[in-house]
Amino acid sequence: MCGRYTETAAFEELARRFGIEVEEADNEEMISRYNVAPSQPVPIVIAREGQRRLLTARWGLRPFWARNGGPAPINARAETVATSGMFSEALRRTRCLIPADGFYEWQAVPGQKRKQPWYLRLRDGGLFAFAGLYTPPRAGEGQRATCAIITTTPNELAAPIHGRMPVILDPDGEAAWLDPRLTDATALLPFLRPLPAERMEVYRVSALVSSSQNDGPALVERLSA
Repeated sequence: MCGRYTETAAFEELARRFGIEVEEADNEEMISRYNVAPSQPVPIVIAREGQRRLLTARWGLRPFWARNGGPAPINARAETVATSGMFSEALRRTRCLIPADGFYEWQAVPGQKRKQPWYLRLRDGGLFAFAGLYTPPRAGEGQRATCAIITTTPNELAAPIHGRMPVILDPDGEAAWLDPRLTDATALLPFLRPLPAERMEVYRVSALVSSSQNDGPALVERLSA
């Protein structure tokens, strides 16, 4: 799964990287965040009316028909997203990019109760996009947009740490993922593959990240061996 990630870029950097033309996000929520957690508001990139827009969404997908149900899922499995009653319509109609510059996974350590957190990012440390799904806001009912990150099998770098990893889209795949003309799952599912391990790096970080109350650059500092 993907349960924590970082998004430290300001709006101007997001706009340059993802070609955003219109902003529909709360400026007060556009701050550097080193410990994004479920249920928090996060920036997502959507395509509407021929333009890329930045929208604020709550992390945890909540379709309007399921808003009174149980916990909102933060992840969707690539293997079942096209057939799931919760996600299949969003896959066809409301896909999004979820900007990030890294994510965390936790590894069980023999003989220890506490798991060891690891930080994974691109080798160049740059911005990337998770493949995401979202539900549009329903202003008349006071319901904000919600989103989920699609996960897949891990690459060779992530596999020793966790059995899943988020789908990181290739830049060329980002445009296709946002293309509203693509509604057939057979055209979309090939994008939901693990990013090649050689394009990423991973290192151990402090257990401070395990609490969603903690934030700041210290969370992504590399632990010495």
